[in-house]
Amino acid sequence: MDFRLNQEQDMLKKAAVDFLKAQCDITVVDGLLESDTGHDKKLWKKMAKLDWMGILIPEEYEGVGWSALEQGVLCEQFGRAAMPSPMFTNVMGSMVLIESRADTLKKKVLPKVASGKKILSFAMDEPGAQYDPCHVSLRAEKNSTGYILNGTKLYVPYAHVSDAVMVVARENGEPGEQEGLIILMVDGKSKGLSLSPLITIANDRQFEMEFDHVAVPETHVVAAGEDAAALLKKVLKISTVLQCAEMVGGAQKELEITAEYLKQRKQFGRPLGAFQAVQHRLADMFIDVQGARWSTYNALWLISENRESDREAAVAKYYTNKAVSRVAFSAQQLHGGMGIDLDYSLHHYYKRAKAFELKLGTLNHHLGHLESILAL
Repeated sequence: MDFRLNQEQDMLKKAAVDFLKAQCDITVVDGLLESDTGHDKKLWKKMAKLDWMGILIPEEYEGVGWSALEQGVLCEQFGRAAMPSPMFTNVMGSMVLIESRADTLKKKVLPKVASGKKILSFAMDEPGAQYDPCHVSLRAEKNSTGYILNGTKLYVPYAHVSDAVMVVARENGEPGEQEGLIILMVDGKSKGLSLSPLITIANDRQFEMEFDHVAVPETHVVAAGEDAAALLKKVLKISTVLQCAEMVGGAQKELEITAEYLKQRKQFGRPLGAFQAVQHRLADMFIDVQGARWSTYNALWLISENRESDREAAVAKYYTNKAVSRVAFSAQQLHGGMGIDLDYSLHHYYKRAKAFELKLGTLNHHLGHLESILAL
């Protein structure tokens, strides 16, 4: 593949860099993380005017109609800015609808998502089900008007500001079975739905969702049975690689911060960056960032070209998890005590790197996935 961005992608990258530099510097990040909601509605509207919420949404639903590759370009810049926002979960929720056959819901919801008027979230993880939807146990019981939901979801991002949540539930069968899954669009203000904030290492907003006889109309069924399983497989794969792009952006920023610090910080009469051992460590960080970037963009390109990409997506997350962890650790070591100073920006990137290691699959999860793909 050609790793160079085309003209449209390059323009998107430059626009994102300029906007986030002007509108989301580290003081804004600090303010958002310390705020009650962790979400800035005014900033969200400004981003909506740039069409960022509709990158993956087809033009027929008032979106831009671009591919996962362009979405990855934007995700990388969000990672570089350490931008706390519901953007990522909004993309996941949008993809669930985009890939479904729920045409009526698409026409009703996607234009509002593209314009920034509606925020979506995604809920799959449970106390006994992470990464693999087959372990979902939250029950969706059929009645005369639709479904009744009972159970618990964990780690639902920005559920408190989401207008609707794409909920993965079980209509029949038992946890561990691939069959019997259903995806429902649940109104964020539904009766019987309660939220409890979770404490996270990155201080991002994630919630436990309790469903106590939550009623969902038949018209809010997004996908069921084999359609739901196939849809989830595709959406989770694309989301995993987009998460890699966000991780790469954070690692790139850590490299830049560390390189600049090593030019300024002096020891024994010369900059720390002048010592060969330090240079070697910085070179290793550069190699890790580049390796993670190209494995990620290789997977994104294959996805965008509708080519087989299961192996490359697993490789991207496995390698990016390891590479970004090494970069974060090296950045902290090269900074010494300065790296954990809360008045310094580096701690944000370290926390996000550690949090993202667990998101959408750990090392062992993706290594096991690779093992099954390669039939080892």
